[in-house]
Amino acid sequence: MSAWVADALGGAGHTIPEQQKLLADARSTIASAHKIRRLTNSVIDALAGAGITPIAMKGSVLAERLYPTNPLCRPSSDVDVLVLPEELDRVATQLASLSLQRQVDDSLGDVFEDHHHLSFAGSAGLVEVHFRLISTFGRGLFDDAAIRARSVAHVFNKRPVRILAPEDEFLYLATHAANHAYLRISWLVDLQQFIRLHPQLDFDAIAARARDAGFAQALTVTLGLLEQLLAVELPASARKTLPPRRRRFIDQQLFSGARLESAALSTHRLASFALRLWLVDTPGSAVRHVVDGARRYARRVTANR
Repeated sequence: MSAWVADALGGAGHTIPEQQKLLADARSTIASAHKIRRLTNSVIDALAGAGITPIAMKGSVLAERLYPTNPLCRPSSDVDVLVLPEELDRVATQLASLSLQRQVDDSLGDVFEDHHHLSFAGSAGLVEVHFRLISTFGRGLFDDAAIRARSVAHVFNKRPVRILAPEDEFLYLATHAANHAYLRISWLVDLQQFIRLHPQLDFDAIAARARDAGFAQALTVTLGLLEQLLAVELPASARKTLPPRRRRFIDQQLFSGARLESAALSTHRLASFALRLWLVDTPGSAVRHVVDGARRYARRVTANR
């Protein structure tokens, strides 16, 4: 949040005791955003050379739409694009031309069975190429074919891309934040801003898609945190999806402002695994979550021997 805070303080003419540290961190955030923006341009251009128009997710393309006056204040660490599975070979070839090489995760068995993206990295940065939107919380999955059909044409820096339909994008951002145990408070700020910019969001459709995918708990907890931590006034159609009072009380303890600020649980491998277990929808999903986690741990230990 440093770049936004520094911008707000500077605009109001205020200073704080940690001003120099804040400004240094803000400059680092903006420099990183510049790098990711350049990489985003390069990736879009490279894929266009193979006749591929990706769906751009998060990152610079989202920042430009959510924060048009200061998009570089939104931190970004990589470029995420969604392509068709049959396009992956061509994508890998094009990314190699940018000196981006495939990164292998030893904790995964069959990446196409266990995960949702391939990673490519080089001096220019990290690119995550999604062949499905996301797979998490006991292997919950979106209807990717329907999501692709609903995607919308968009232009980023004079380059054609596609973006998710508003309801799909909001649900994806909520699920992604939950999947990382709300590691970055900026992800909740994104959702707050998204609601401001899209006041006509169909939360009935969002809730139905979340249930179908197996991400209902992730959605409801995220909505609760928006209300609890950022004082977002949720529309009635969103509030009716919130969990029961007892569940909400536990959510508020697990994901309190102090806990999210410290990131102590979100950055701890076992604790973050347990938090995600709390967010699964069904007992069956919980079992799959535990089994998958145990398999990943065993593979990681074996690979490190």
